Amino acid sequence: MISTKELRDLFEGATKRAGDAFDDAKMPTFGNMPNLGRNDPTPGLLYFGLGILVGSLIGLVVAFLATPYNGEQARKKVTEQVEKVRQKRDEVGTNGSSTYATPTSAQERS
Repeated sequence: MISTKELRDLFEGATKRAGDAFDDAKMPTFGNMPNLGRNDPTPGLLYFGLGILVGSLIGLVVAFLATPYNGEQARKKVTEQVEKVRQKRDEVGTNGSSTYATPTSAQERS
């Protein structure tokens, strides 16, 4: 069984090592301003924008290669799906009546 003193010594040793590692990792300061962890002078927004651009180009290439339909076939399928959804919406929304009515109060809903 481990005693409390051994645990305390183990914890203090780990804390000291962590503190030493933190001191080693500190970034240099410029004048009175700390560097706040940035070591690279390139702005992060530039990397973000490049990542978005490269990701969209890769997505575009994959979409072109993986699409099983040409443009005309794809438009026809999308149109068919939209019509199916519209029919289902109209059938469910009207409950058999010819007009679509939305209940406006809690009494009308029950």
